[in-house]
Amino acid sequence: MAGEKSKKSGEIGEALTNALLDRIGWKNLMHNIQIDCNTQSHINDKGNPRESHGEDQIFLYHSPFHDDRTDFVHVSDKNVLGSYPKATTLRTTFKAHLKELHQTIECAKYSPRLHEISSSFGAKKHHHHSGLLVWLHNDDEDIEKNILQELSATRLEIECDEPFYVVDNSRASFLLKVIDDLKRKSVGGEYEFFYPRIGTAITIDQGRTGKFLPLELIAADIISAVVCKEGKKELIVYANESFDTDSYKNLIAYGLSFASGLVTTIRIGMPDFNPARDQETADRERLAFHDRKEEIVPFSFKRSILDLLQE
Repeated sequence: MAGEKSKKSGEIGEALTNALLDRIGWKNLMHNIQIDCNTQSHINDKGNPRESHGEDQIFLYHSPFHDDRTDFVHVSDKNVLGSYPKATTLRTTFKAHLKELHQTIECAKYSPRLHEISSSFGAKKHHHHSGLLVWLHNDDEDIEKNILQELSATRLEIECDEPFYVVDNSRASFLLKVIDDLKRKSVGGEYEFFYPRIGTAITIDQGRTGKFLPLELIAADIISAVVCKEGKKELIVYANESFDTDSYKNLIAYGLSFASGLVTTIRIGMPDFNPARDQETADRERLAFHDRKEEIVPFSFKRSILDLLQE
């Protein structure tokens, strides 16, 4: 019975992860790749040396933030049929998930199988490996649960050079809301994610927009996109933070720093912006940038009846 429950949970986790990654543009994922274990210290549940590691998914892309670099993202999907475990168990399980992912990456970096995949993809000179843990739960009473704050002080007790990123229900919900809003706003046109200059790329012809969301931006609390519709371009900035005067003013400055005369409208989305309550404050903060001609439009990407005030 426990085995059937675990199998069902794994299948649900895989389906949810695949659907989420597809929505952020992660196409052509490599699924269920078997990686031979080449590290003697890797032990299985029975205390014996491991023979292989199972890769849930691998996603390859050329980094828009670093010249001549291909990113290899090793994805591990985990799922809980009920709610996330409490406190100590949460941290213990989290460390076990990351240890498993770390060991997979350790062996994958030297895997002939991955080398073949890399060659077929046309990987660039520099290879960068990262881990992405998508850990979801299915309790609809707290479906947007945020566990990252509880895990922030967790000591991993593993030595590794690779960065790890985590998507929990809260982060997944934010990403889905962004994508759903972009689809609504780009009806009759198209959208691409905007890649700010946050890395070391110096190539002047490096594209600043693209169809997929890079790993670094999955974990960011600000995601931007460019919507092209009827020959006009708009920059849309989504912030995973509450509306207040300082946050909104900072987001205006952020949007204007990238506009550079390329767009005439900048839309700033915050989940709790209330046009009936906050519009006056937003108009006042806009005065600090009175010398800029771009139209600045605040909005909420959390749908409600108040949306009728903005449509």
